[in-house]
Amino acid sequence: MYYIILIILSAIVIIIAEKSSMLRNEIFNDANFCKVAATMKKPEKARPSFSLGRSQLAFWTVIVISSFIYVFLKCSTSQHFDIPVLNDVNLALIGIAAGTTLISKTIDNSQRDAQGDAIPQQDYPSKGFFIDIISDEKGVSIHRLQNVIWTIVVGAIYIGYVANHPQLPDSTIITTQLLALMGISTGAYLGLKINENQNAPVSAATQNANAAPTAVPAQQAAPAAPVPNVNPAPVPPANPPAPAAPLPNVNPPGNNPAPAPGGNPPPANP
Repeated sequence: MYYIILIILSAIVIIIAEKSSMLRNEIFNDANFCKVAATMKKPEKARPSFSLGRSQLAFWTVIVISSFIYVFLKCSTSQHFDIPVLNDVNLALIGIAAGTTLISKTIDNSQRDAQGDAIPQQDYPSKGFFIDIISDEKGVSIHRLQNVIWTIVVGAIYIGYVANHPQLPDSTIITTQLLALMGISTGAYLGLKINENQNAPVSAATQNANAAPTAVPAQQAAPAAPVPNVNPAPVPPANPPAPAAPLPNVNPPGNNPAPAPGGNPPPANP
């Protein structure tokens, strides 16, 4: 019955996470996300990547609640309800997961407006749940991977104990050393997360996606070479034209011409 309860609650969380952004990162810049998504084979199906901190909180919430319900149903009768006691171990596990989510959110907010030309990990579309939670902006990272591995190990110990014993594990099962190891693992993840998205490499595809369209300036004509200041050689003047022949001395109209020799004088002009 325990595994049935665990599967039912897990399915509910998965369905909600699939239809919402409950376990996904918040996008820093919508324009960056759309540009990167445009380089994918199916850009219309692009969604934000999954968050490691939120996924851890959901992981421990499902395990602790499923175990609490199972122990309650297993130990209770119709005449008596035996409510399980949430001991320090369970409170510590939920506290570590909740604290990781809270600090991760604070770090993300501090990095939102300090990315420069690089595209942060939060603006990349999802590549799948497992790849998302173990990867930063540079790819798979060891500080995320070790945190995921230790979370799975301690979670398996918790589930295995509850399945064989109808009670919640205490400090004899999830020892102080295991809790300290989880704290160190979480601290390493959060400490290195502070430096995530700083000087993120920008691939050629990312550069093309992130490049803002700019107007191509019109090609300017090369300036003309200056004309050398050369004085032209003096040109000898052309031969002057021959002088015109003198005009005959003809009296203008209105003057009386001289009489022709041996003839009658011409009549005077009226």
